[in-house]
Amino acid sequence: MARNQLPKALEELDRVFATTLFNGPKAAAERVVRDLQQAGPSWTGKFSNSWQIETPTNTVKGDGQPGEPRPLSTPAVSGRQVTRSFLSQDKVVFRISNYSPYAAEATDEVQSTFERPKNAPIPQTQLGLRKWDEQDTTRLRNTYRGQTTGGRPGGSASRTAPLDWLATYADGGALNKAVKIEMDAALRNPR
Repeated sequence: MARNQLPKALEELDRVFATTLFNGPKAAAERVVRDLQQAGPSWTGKFSNSWQIETPTNTVKGDGQPGEPRPLSTPAVSGRQVTRSFLSQDKVVFRISNYSPYAAEATDEVQSTFERPKNAPIPQTQLGLRKWDEQDTTRLRNTYRGQTTGGRPGGSASRTAPLDWLATYADGGALNKAVKIEMDAALRNPR
């Protein structure tokens, strides 16, 4: 190989390495966020639009605003950045989290008291309306968001995602399936 071809070859190697190690996980992270937006609660859409993906170089955040779920797109990184991430202590290229102030309640991690907002008596998103599950009972105080039964008859307890929806997604195989589909696609069709 001629000397003047070496920089070009190294650049191509960097591109292929970044493609192999980054695009599969990148597509998987974006798909997981879309799945979580669809599986999770959606009353105003603020929670659905508060997912974030941390990359080796920055954090891409949803806007946290009301409305239908909007997908996130992560920026490209170089093979060197991916390599540094893999060689770091945690070996994580992407982290997915929700920055909503009520994320712990929305993911059924903590108990709270839930009341329907006066200015939003029904879900404000089409996604929420499709998934709206209304019960003919009152909500008990200090329950999990998805727990709508057990109160007095004659109420209108409701939810837009089942109890433990996040744990079900993560532990029920949907998470692994989403990652596998995207990683397989990236390996078959490197960009």
